[in-house]
Amino acid sequence: MKSTKKLIMGAIVALTCHTGWADNPIIQTYYSPDPAPVVIDDTVFVYTGNDLGGDFFTMDGWRVSSSTDMVNWTDRGTIILSSRDFPNANRNGDWAAQVIRRNGKYYYYVTVSSSTGGGYAINVGVADRPEGPFKNALGDRHLAGPNWSYIDPTVWIDDDGQAYLYWGNSKLFWAKLNEDMISFNGGIHEVDMSRGFSSGGSSVYTEGPWIHKRDNKYYMLYASHGTGNGGERISYSTSDSPTGPWTWGGLIMEPSTGSAFTNHCGIIDFKGRSFFFYHNQRRVPGAGGYNRTSAVEEFTWNADGSIPKLKMTDEGVIKPIHYVDPFKRVEAETKAWSYGVGAEKNNNGVYINKIHNNDYIKVRCLDFGEMGADFFTASVSSKNNASIEIHLDKQDGELIGTLQVENTNGAWREIECEVANTIGKHDIFFVFKGASNVELFDFDYWYFTSNSVIVPQTPYNDVMHTIPGKIEFEDYDEGGQNRAYYDADMENQGNQYREDRVDIVTVAPDDDPSEGYAIGFTNEGEWLEYSVQVKESKAYEYELRTACGLNTSGIQLFLDDKEVSQEIEIPNTEDWNTYTVVKGKTGELTEGEHILRVLLTAPYANLDWIRFIGEGDVSAIEVNNDAITYPFVATVYDLSGRLCGTITIQSSDDEELRLQLRKANLPAGTYLIKANQYHRIFICK
Repeated sequence: MKSTKKLIMGAIVALTCHTGWADNPIIQTYYSPDPAPVVIDDTVFVYTGNDLGGDFFTMDGWRVSSSTDMVNWTDRGTIILSSRDFPNANRNGDWAAQVIRRNGKYYYYVTVSSSTGGGYAINVGVADRPEGPFKNALGDRHLAGPNWSYIDPTVWIDDDGQAYLYWGNSKLFWAKLNEDMISFNGGIHEVDMSRGFSSGGSSVYTEGPWIHKRDNKYYMLYASHGTGNGGERISYSTSDSPTGPWTWGGLIMEPSTGSAFTNHCGIIDFKGRSFFFYHNQRRVPGAGGYNRTSAVEEFTWNADGSIPKLKMTDEGVIKPIHYVDPFKRVEAETKAWSYGVGAEKNNNGVYINKIHNNDYIKVRCLDFGEMGADFFTASVSSKNNASIEIHLDKQDGELIGTLQVENTNGAWREIECEVANTIGKHDIFFVFKGASNVELFDFDYWYFTSNSVIVPQTPYNDVMHTIPGKIEFEDYDEGGQNRAYYDADMENQGNQYREDRVDIVTVAPDDDPSEGYAIGFTNEGEWLEYSVQVKESKAYEYELRTACGLNTSGIQLFLDDKEVSQEIEIPNTEDWNTYTVVKGKTGELTEGEHILRVLLTAPYANLDWIRFIGEGDVSAIEVNNDAITYPFVATVYDLSGRLCGTITIQSSDDEELRLQLRKANLPAGTYLIKANQYHRIFICK
């Protein structure tokens, strides 16, 4: 029985989510040095390097995570660009970089170790989307370099449309970019960074510049004071011009416990608030000077436009930009903190992997509202039996439900469990349980549902199907996911007939709905349910109209969860617009009202209809010749349902029928021939 217990504590703490657990660094599934944050519409993308560890800055490729709330971060892919994409770059020298958008394209300015000799260089990648994939924009040409000082590019497009690129170790260089963003407008300039210090003093500039503009003032942030004495600091200088001169403004961040001996920063204004990104070597297992991790602090500008001094914290950003809606799909790789897990990408997107016993994921600041959540659903792929414990606010906090993850033989499945009704604002911890020393399962996405929005299972349009009779597969019951149907993909890929997540397509190849609809884009393990009235207890012959454009497929029938057929094999019809009729016979169906479930036992089938044949019914394949009066006019369709014309049938002789099809100028093939009391599929050779 579903628990209706209201969590009183949840109502009491509904004013805010918990903040007792630290959430810096913001990325735990990979080592993420040199953060480069970019605001793109309503999302912050933070581009980072990919530290491999060792005893030097061995870095393979660049990666990206994103956030809309600044407390939960989503891994947007694995390696989105690397030195392997550039013929003039050595491997594993993929250092600091930055992305900018212009004219609908995204340009990635990256540091590479030049394979032509002479040090480092600036290369450019380009993509159509902020998460990539990026590709080489310059062929075998560097944008700048090689030169041992040419590292750490930062890019800016000023209000007048002029773009600038800055970079450099020990010295700051800059150049104007042309409109194409992959070539310079003029030469490369070296900048004096010594202004603002005591008389006779020298610049503290070291490397890692970051350009920012606010209230007509230009800010150049950078790593300073070298790597000695505890490691690099972050300082800044200001100017009234993007080309300088620059005057030192002061220190922003000094080394502290858990600092790396390097630092690299970026700064953004987002949704009326300001954020400072940097890297350290805190808290993530294995972190160190060559395995660095990105972190973020929120700050408020001083009234005079100066940047306040900031400390590294474990807490990071406290207040979210917005709360997470737990009743919408949330990607499993969206998280405030995680322990032990990894992230991987396949053709369908990113998912969490490397899940072991007692690993966990924390998601901050969910708002369950006043109606609360009653069910939890997760999409998983498993080869073991395991579970997900769902805790409120702490790793060992209130246990509101446990999802039993069954062995899916590696297929993706949505699995649901009940949860104690949860209201208000909370953090959520997903704690994974299972056998020791094995990877338990992969985790794609999750969402909660509420009893108050659940639709009870009822016949479509309140019309119960009858057996014997014909069932159009698109007329499955009302009730939604995991009640009237299970569709593995949340997206409606067919966009026909009904507005839910089941993929419905038109039968006709030209999308003409007058020819009817079918279930398409099917996957193994999906199912549909139909409320049926069985008129008589018996085994029924059936005819199934279906198409399969790849390999073969199959379905199985269940009545109230009891098997009433073996697997029904669906042959390969070469494409999904060519339909055929498969015949068979069920086990005994019991008279009365039941739920018929149609289970996909293999992918790639289109399902048009199934007809259960009663006494006196005419088969779509066999013809009762005693009831036919010749001659008569029949309509001819191909197996995609397309009208081919009409013919006059003179007799029951197959040769005469073949002659009439030829007279109608129809090529060899398989046809559905229909008239009153005459339904036949005929192969014309």
